[in-house]
Amino acid sequence: MPKVSIVILNYNGKRFLNDCISSVLKQDFTDYEIILVDNNSSDGSADFIREKFLQIKLIQSDKNLGFAGGNNLGVNHSSGELIVLLNNDTVTKDNWLKNLVAAVDKDNVAIASPLILNEHTPMKYWERKGSINFLGHNIMLVFSKEEEIFSSSGACLIYKKDLLGIPFDEDYFAYSEDVYLGLRARFMGYEIHHTNNSEIYHFEGGSFNRTPNQLKTFIQERNRLLNMFLFFSLKTNLKLIPIYLFNIITKLSVALIFGWHKKYKKYSLPGLLQAYFWFIRNISLVLNKRKKLASQKSINEKNVIKFMTYKLDNGESLPGKFINYMAKIYFTVVNIRTYEFYHDSSTGRLNTTLY
Repeated sequence: MPKVSIVILNYNGKRFLNDCISSVLKQDFTDYEIILVDNNSSDGSADFIREKFLQIKLIQSDKNLGFAGGNNLGVNHSSGELIVLLNNDTVTKDNWLKNLVAAVDKDNVAIASPLILNEHTPMKYWERKGSINFLGHNIMLVFSKEEEIFSSSGACLIYKKDLLGIPFDEDYFAYSEDVYLGLRARFMGYEIHHTNNSEIYHFEGGSFNRTPNQLKTFIQERNRLLNMFLFFSLKTNLKLIPIYLFNIITKLSVALIFGWHKKYKKYSLPGLLQAYFWFIRNISLVLNKRKKLASQKSINEKNVIKFMTYKLDNGESLPGKFINYMAKIYFTVVNIRTYEFYHDSSTGRLNTTLY
């Protein structure tokens, strides 16, 4: 039995496979297996794997299970004690696997992530990591230490199978399921680490570039909010109602007024409405999921919230800075203490009065 099972999910990504798999096979760490899950591709991906990479375990699905279901299928066929989830549109660097395995060596660490590089991300975002806000958005430049991270990116992560089992809720299909996994681990009392010693290059969007905008908007918005409703208490969610309303009104307004503009086309008005009405139609499903996850929790939610951020925007523009200033006032009033309340944002020093 290998120590590590590397699950690579593929959907019509034949153009990426040779570079991705070849880079993995060059690793010095050799105690692993590669499982490629093909999500019913139509570009000949499965035939390519059978012809060129005989040592790979190929799992073919007869339908597209999405990111969540496809990776779950791969994990179900794995035999390693550690699971690596790796996007097909990546290339791994030297010692990537060896150093990634080392990052989860401690007993209380359930998940770890490597340094993920891509051409669209400025260097300053690699130097300091971001966190998640209460709308499920990534906010950059939050943590002061390079090893700190809230949750690992689904582009590449490693986790302990005996602690977390099958990683994802398949109803998510795609997007924000990595945050779901991180929240599961954190509420179970485990740590999530990051290491700059393990690197991959990510080309981004390899399997989802052609997803219709309405469908993408629906899944993204639904899953972001679903994470908040599933994991956090009713009391906290009631406090967040003004934040949720601000989010809904802002996004609907942008989609309605500026939806024609390429900068804002990511917000599809029908997709947003579909996401919000989904919650109304599926309230019983959401409550059942909450109940199931509640049985896994072992720590108070305050110990999770202190790794999140109150910021609603990256704050690089004047309106963004104003929105974040107002958000900080609101979170102070309702007594929700995020990472910034415990640490000085410029020095990273701990505010011991809150501990």
